[in-house]
Amino acid sequence: MAAEITCEKILITGASGSLGKQLIFELHRRGVSPVAHVRDSSDTTYMDSLGLEKRTADLRNPAQLTQLVHGIECIIHTAAWVNFRQDRLTQFTGINTFGAVNLFKAAQDAGVRRFVQVSSVAAVGALPRNSPRRNSESRIEVADENLPFNLRHLRIPYILTKRAAEEELLQAAQDRATELIIVNPSIVVAPSRTGDDRGKARHRLNRFLIPDLPNRVNLVDIRDVAPGILSALCKGRHGERYILGGDNISARDLALIACTILGRTPHLLRIPKRFFYFAARCSEKWTRILGRGKVSFYPDLVRMLDYDWAYSSAKARQELGYQTRSIHNTMNDLLNNRLVGTYAKPD
Repeated sequence: MAAEITCEKILITGASGSLGKQLIFELHRRGVSPVAHVRDSSDTTYMDSLGLEKRTADLRNPAQLTQLVHGIECIIHTAAWVNFRQDRLTQFTGINTFGAVNLFKAAQDAGVRRFVQVSSVAAVGALPRNSPRRNSESRIEVADENLPFNLRHLRIPYILTKRAAEEELLQAAQDRATELIIVNPSIVVAPSRTGDDRGKARHRLNRFLIPDLPNRVNLVDIRDVAPGILSALCKGRHGERYILGGDNISARDLALIACTILGRTPHLLRIPKRFFYFAARCSEKWTRILGRGKVSFYPDLVRMLDYDWAYSSAKARQELGYQTRSIHNTMNDLLNNRLVGTYAKPD
């Protein structure tokens, strides 16, 4: 059963992103017209088609936030700089950390009732592959909201700034002037901008060899995570975080599922981790030699292979009524270009 929306005026930041548009889609189908926060350069075609009110503000500029939150009762904050590059730490910090804190403080001053911070499971932590935690019932190694954060040694700006935002927000929310709920989606499966996900996947799988990675990852359908966020808005407890994940699956099995759906013969190759480290070090040094600021492949990124990114959403299921579909169904819909029930394919 869908959560009943009790907020009269909801602001969605990052409204032009995939998750922002899916939240708008979910609210619209429930008869709610949110306020969309956008940038000057944002594509607002979808919002305009629904006749939504739009507000523009730079989240890094506190002076612009008073008008942004004026008259707002609840906020869902999805805006973030999502990228695993090593460069531009100041930009990551400005948007992911300062932007979230600035917005929350403006919300407190404006009397906003509830604030949902959309974070990431990367801000929770991950399971070291050499030190497993086990669920006593399923015997499957999973992480939950109580996992001590263990990724500070990875110099990955996105992860560090999302975690810092959570810590700063929890500190700012102690006076309860505005209730804070944190949600941590896993890897969100969503339709691409081109709409031809089958063609895109077939092109990628045309490579002769696919790395055979044993790590487990957690994927969630965008059609499930958006209702989960709305449930957190309505039912989430102040000061709590909720993992919004789907199925845990090995990277190898995910590749096999994709190949089966696409009718491709998989050519998997187990590559030693030291090869990835060597390639990452060479890439990092070469990038520096060329004077480029964007380092896309570097040793700390490879160190993510030391972890399983597998999670439990038991807390969200119990407290929020959170429900998900099988990753097999999601992949079948995605790779056959029929991911309906989204902002891109509403039917």
